[in-house]
Amino acid sequence: MKLTFETNDYLLTWNLLYGASISPKIHASKQKLWATYKKQYNAGMKDKDEMLQDIKNYIPDDDTLYNLIFETEMFEDLKKSAEKYRLALMKFWDEKKKEINQYIKEIIRFPLAENYHVLVLCPAMDTALVSKTTKTSIGWGFKKDLEDMCMAISNILYALIKNEMGDFEKEYKEIVQAILELAIHNELYTRLSQKSNYLEGDHTLTFLKRQIYPYWLMYLGCDREDMTHYMMRDKIAFDIDNYTMETALKKVDLYEFIRFCIKNQKHIIRINNLEII
Repeated sequence: MKLTFETNDYLLTWNLLYGASISPKIHASKQKLWATYKKQYNAGMKDKDEMLQDIKNYIPDDDTLYNLIFETEMFEDLKKSAEKYRLALMKFWDEKKKEINQYIKEIIRFPLAENYHVLVLCPAMDTALVSKTTKTSIGWGFKKDLEDMCMAISNILYALIKNEMGDFEKEYKEIVQAILELAIHNELYTRLSQKSNYLEGDHTLTFLKRQIYPYWLMYLGCDREDMTHYMMRDKIAFDIDNYTMETALKKVDLYEFIRFCIKNQKHIIRINNLEII
């Protein structure tokens, strides 16, 4: 798996026009453009999906709004910020890509695309742009990434893999999301940073993740005698004697593990003696 980090003037401008305003000045500029160019503004809403499908060859049907933005000082400021952010993400990826690829292979166990394109936005935009029509391109920009590049790359990979999985078992989307969090937000980040991140993530999924956790350790290949170490590492405790070791789980991929949890959810979720330690 290879991540390519790029900036693109059209996508940056599209998000400036249609995303949340990041300053009063930008909001005022958008309001003025909306009042003057309503037809172009409405027509441009669809452009994002086309950009993500083939950003290198993208040409807008009507470039009026884009050209107006390109000529502004605020666009130059956003572009400089996006480029600085891109270099930071690329530097971290280049330093860690070998071990990240190994960890991803060990954790999810199903093949990903060879190449993914991360189209870097200004971090102040606080947004991810995805499209169901393409699995290999994503728009990305978050302020918090600047504080923790390890978390930034983990979050990007989470978004890409979630998009890759699409509507897999969509009737059980909470279970799918909980397991994907365990895989990427928690286990991948923990391996990369050398500090446990298992208590972080979507807090609405905390209970579900705690119920799945003993089976997740079995999926990772933990023997019964290893589990105490992991419980201490992750600050999640459970009574090992209450669980039958499902040794076959260490041989399946993430899709099969999700199916196992769905099939056995009544048994998994009824166990309620996990503790945060």
